Amino acid sequence: MRKRFFEDQLPYFWMYPSFTVRCVSEPSTLREFIRSLGRDYLYAYDRRVLGVLVNNRRLWPSAKLKPGDEVLIFPVIAGG
Repeated sequence: MRKRFFEDQLPYFWMYPSFTVRCVSEPSTLREFIRSLGRDYLYAYDRRVLGVLVNNRRLWPSAKLKPGDEVLIFPVIAGG
């Protein structure tokens, strides 16, 4: 059986997650919220290939989130 083009490069391919909208369910900081989504999201956020907006504003990782806040997560793909 033939492998798909990205199977042997899966960790690198996953570094760019698709556009996602999440709603905060419990109080936490932005970094804690991203950590709760999974280790891969936190790694991508630390590498700055993941953009995050909270209620359409860019916030610091230490910003406190409240229940009901809307978090937009999107890939930042740059290069040349």
